[in-house]
Amino acid sequence: MKRISNTSKKSYRDLNELKLHVQELVYKEKCVIPWNHIKQYHPNITEHEILNGLIYGLYKPDKSIEGRYVSWSKFTSPIRLIRIVFEIHETPDNEFVLVITAFDEE
Repeated sequence: MKRISNTSKKSYRDLNELKLHVQELVYKEKCVIPWNHIKQYHPNITEHEILNGLIYGLYKPDKSIEGRYVSWSKFTSPIRLIRIVFEIHETPDNEFVLVITAFDEE
């Protein structure tokens, strides 16, 4: 996992702009996923589901944390709804999507 200390979060008001930027970062493989956390609590979530949820999902800002966003994506086989919580982090020379968590929506 990349070091995430000494980074700052970016905040977006325009969710379409955010989505385009996230898609660009995902396509450039600039996405950090904390697998220790996700697999411990949500072992059935896959990288494919997370990346597709970031690329194609419906975005909303987090209700309580500035600069944090939620993406929902519906998958078939089996049919389920996945929630992905993420942030955009940047350093002076790099930028990446940091997935906070991902899980099946009840």
